[in-house]
Amino acid sequence: MTTQEKKEFIIKILDTQSSVTVSQLSEAFKISDVSVRKLLAAMEQEGLVKRTWGGAISAYGSLNEFSHKEKEWKHTAEKLSIAYAAYDCISDGDAVFLDCGTTTTQLARVIRSGSKRKILVGTNAINIAMELSEAEDISVIVIGGNFRHRILSCVGAYAEEMMKTLFFDKGFISGNHLTLEHGFTTPDLQEARMKRLMMASCKEHYIALDYSKFGDDSLGLIASVSDLDGIVTDWRTPAPFIVQLRDRGVKVVQGNEVLSTREGMFV
Repeated sequence: MTTQEKKEFIIKILDTQSSVTVSQLSEAFKISDVSVRKLLAAMEQEGLVKRTWGGAISAYGSLNEFSHKEKEWKHTAEKLSIAYAAYDCISDGDAVFLDCGTTTTQLARVIRSGSKRKILVGTNAINIAMELSEAEDISVIVIGGNFRHRILSCVGAYAEEMMKTLFFDKGFISGNHLTLEHGFTTPDLQEARMKRLMMASCKEHYIALDYSKFGDDSLGLIASVSDLDGIVTDWRTPAPFIVQLRDRGVKVVQGNEVLSTREGMFV
């Protein structure tokens, strides 16, 4: 593979996910980590990528928001491991809030098929409500409002007013990016405001993010790292990053590696 082909390969990856690591590229290209870093440095000088600790991110990321359909089959094993780890945080009889997102959709499926019951689930995601519609022993509260077709969520004034009147034991909140410097972010400002209300309405909140979401920023701030209770992530998130989060008082729960197939998404 020529240098140009390697660059095109990296750009193609970053068109479908928010970040790529040096180790991933080293394995894909069969070259050393040092050679990958030199390649990424050259691409950064050309304005093609932005380098991060341990890898690179797209140069065009702050407003980028993938649709639910675009995200559904990305990092499926990692999302499933997060769902199982999040489920371990839930107890019988909990009132749980599930934000919109493909990872929280996985958690809804685990709740639906799991052994824990007398659970109440609140959500602003239409698809998550439908996932739980046949589980008659799980109560569901749907937060209504302005429907966002791309990510299947409800936001806006009506959704915010309803959110302010409800209080949950635990909440699992999705987002687009997290950095130690700037915190937890998302491209849409209405989503950012709604997610802040979700966090405030939960006695204990967890941010559900797979490894690809770390190391970049989106436009709108949801919360600084110091405002986070906990993060549920997968086994591929770099250990040094987890150590730094824990040093800042954030509880980090990691899912174990799982096998995933397309059918495996529907637990």
